[in-house]
Parts: sequence; structure tokens; C-alpha cells
Amino acid sequence: MANTKKSNRLYLWGIANVGEGFISIISSTYMSIFLTDVAMLPLAMVSAVMLVTSVSDFILALSAGAIITGTKPMKWGKLPSWLLVCPPITALFSVIQFISFPDNPLLSSIIISLGFIIAKAGWNLSYTANLSLINVMASTPEERSNLNSQRMVGSNLGRLTGNYLTPLLVATLASTVAERTLYPLLMVVVGIFFILTNIAHFNMSKRFEAASDRKIKIDTLSFKDIFLTLTTNPQLLITVLIDLTSNMAGLTLPALSVYYYRYVAEAPLMVPTHMLLTGLAGLCGALLVRAFGKYVKDFKRVLCYVYLAIAAVLFSTRFFGYNTYAFMAANVFMHLLSGATQPFEMGLYMDNVTYVKWKTGKNANSLIVGLSSIPVKFAGIFRGVLIPFALASAGYVAGADPTPALKQAIINTFSTIPVLIPLLGFIVLRFFYKLSTEKVEQMKLEIEQREA
Repeated sequence: MANTKKSNRLYLWGIANVGEGFISIISSTYMSIFLTDVAMLPLAMVSAVMLVTSVSDFILALSAGAIITGTKPMKWGKLPSWLLVCPPITALFSVIQFISFPDNPLLSSIIISLGFIIAKAGWNLSYTANLSLINVMASTPEERSNLNSQRMVGSNLGRLTGNYLTPLLVATLASTVAERTLYPLLMVVVGIFFILTNIAHFNMSKRFEAASDRKIKIDTLSFKDIFLTLTTNPQLLITVLIDLTSNMAGLTLPALSVYYYRYVAEAPLMVPTHMLLTGLAGLCGALLVRAFGKYVKDFKRVLCYVYLAIAAVLFSTRFFGYNTYAFMAANVFMHLLSGATQPFEMGLYMDNVTYVKWKTGKNANSLIVGLSSIPVKFAGIFRGVLIPFALASAGYVAGADPTPALKQAIINTFSTIPVLIPLLGFIVLRFFYKLSTEKVEQMKLEIEQREA
């Protein structure tokens, strides 16, 4: 009976990732279009806001795992406590992030930046806690794989919902409610949903952590342990570089697509359709891994092939950039591929958890899996630099008729620079990643023998 109850709870895992993906995708995909076309900030100020917020988010992501790892447990548990404390903070400041004043762009920039930074501080902590709980809840590699897949299913479902509903609601309600007001109102609803879904994860996970006291005590590391873990394992940096691929596809390209449909295709009402189809594709990719991932014996080899395919699909868009439906079809296929890579990429972080425990005897679970948010943040920095640069180089003016130069600049930006990221992932994974499946399984066996 206990096992059945556990399986039922595991089966429901991922609901918080729906809220997590929903609230984060609005910030990542629609932040730039809000700054340029709603808040009407000058491009120089847009660049400054996006750079400051992205770099701050990157730093916060770096510290989230260390904060959780080095902090004594709160009364609700070492990891579940963060699921109660952080989401309300994120929800409140996500609303503030979309508050702007038409006659005071400087004040708007300051408020938007502060709202974003504080919201992301809470988001990073709850994200890392949710991710770390997988190693606590899973007792077998199969369970771990299933939970990772369910997490990505939930995340993709949240991204899909946010990407689809946001432009649809804005287009539908723009005639009655100003866009400047719509975004904060939308974030109120999304924030409440984010809080409720994290409460659901809290209720699912607290019993598992209570039954895993030994693991949780090991997971509390000193500053020295944290420093040594981060500096003595070069595979951690390699893993982060590999993980850039799916995050670049999932976070940078949707934001570019908004500009594509507005200024290249000149069909902004197609944005919801694009986001719906690409979101469904990413969800299907994660579901495929959930259904068939257990049959993949060497997921690292599969990742190498998929990275090459993603690069080829992205580059191909430069040849049919003015064919809207071909552009959309290529994006759908690319998101299917990137959705399938995400659960496997998380397996690389789990390999590093095993390696550190084998080498040092320390369970650095929260610290290491927390690093998986770094590629997300780097994608934000990349997006924050890439989009304003591409627009400025083509003489972009908010609300003006698109010029041929602007159209070509958007197509070129989409089909060239992002291609380098999956190629980098392929090279690093193929030639520099040293934790083979066989080595990791041997490490697990030695750990079990040592702890027996």
C-alpha cells in the first residue's frame, strides 16, 4: 500500500513546474517586446535594463544552490520550506516587473529592473529546491528518469500555456484594456497559480524528505565544501556548456519569433498559433522521453545526434525566412528536438552528483542541480544582448513600418548566431565530457558498497 501511495504521488510530480514555466516564460519571451512596444523605452535603455536584469539573474542562479545547501533547515524541511517561502515573493514582484509610466522612462526602468531581480531571486530558490527534491524522492534510476521527464513535461506545459495565452489575451483585450495595464493583471493571475502549484509540490514531497533524513544532513555543506565541489570538478563547467542548447532554443528563439511575426511576416496574430504549436512540440519531446527514455542505453550519444539536427534546422530557416508556414514548421520540429534533450541533459547533472559523492563522500545534490539554472540565465543574457543589437543595427523604430533591412536582420539573427550553441553542445559532449554511463554505474556500486 505504501508503494502504491508513493507511486501515485510520483505520478503527479511536475505540477509546480507548470506554474514555474508559466511565470518564467512571460518574463523571458515578452519582456523585450514589453520594453520596446508597451513601456516605449528608448533602445539604449532597453539594452541597459535587459543586460542588468539578465546578469543579476545569472548571479542569483549561481548562488541559489549554495544558499540552499549551506542554510540550516527551516521548520518545514530542508528543501520543501523553499516551496512555501519563495513563490509569494516571486508572484508579488513579477507584477511589479510589468509596471511602467508613460512619461517617466527612467522610473519605469528602475521599477521594472528591481521587480525582475527580486522576483527571480525567489524563483531561483524554489526552482532549485524543486529540482533537488527529485534525488530525494527517487529511489531508483528509473524513478529519477521518470521524475525528470515529468518535470520537463510540466515545464513545457507551463511554457506552452504562457506563450499561447499571453499574446492571445493581449490581442483580444487590447481594445478595452491598455497593454500597459494588461501585463500586470495577467501576472497577478499567473502568480497565484505559481503559489498554488508549489504548495502542491510541498505537500507531495515533505513526507519523502522526512523519510530521508540521512541524505538531507549530508546535503548541508560548509562553505569550504561548496568551494571545493565547484572548483575541483571540471565536468561541472562542461555540463553547463552542454546544457545551453535546449535553454537557448526554449528561451531566446521564442522572443525573436515575436519580432518575426510582427515585422517580417507582418502577421502578429499568428504569434499565439506559433507559440501553441512549438509549445506542444516541446511537450511531446519530453513525453517521448517519458515513454521511451528507459530504452535508451547511451543517452549521451543520442544527445550528440540531436544537437547536430537542431543546428541544421535553425540554419535552414535563413533559406525560407519569408515563407511563414515553412518558418513555423521548422520551429515546431526544432522545439520537438529540444524538448527531448532536456530530461537527458538533467541526467548529466545527476552524473555529477554521483561523481562528487563518490569522490568526497558529500551529497552536493542541491548545489549541483542548482547549476542547471545557469544555462537558463545565460540564455537570458544572450537574448538581452542579441535582440537590441539586431534591432538597432537595422534602424528599428517602435511602431514604424518594417523596412527590408529590419526584416532581413531578424531572419539573419534567428538563423546564424543561435546555430553556434548546439554545435558547441555537440563538440563539448562528444570530446570533453568524461563521465560515461559505465563509469557512473561503477561509482554508484562503489558508493553502495561503502555505505553498506
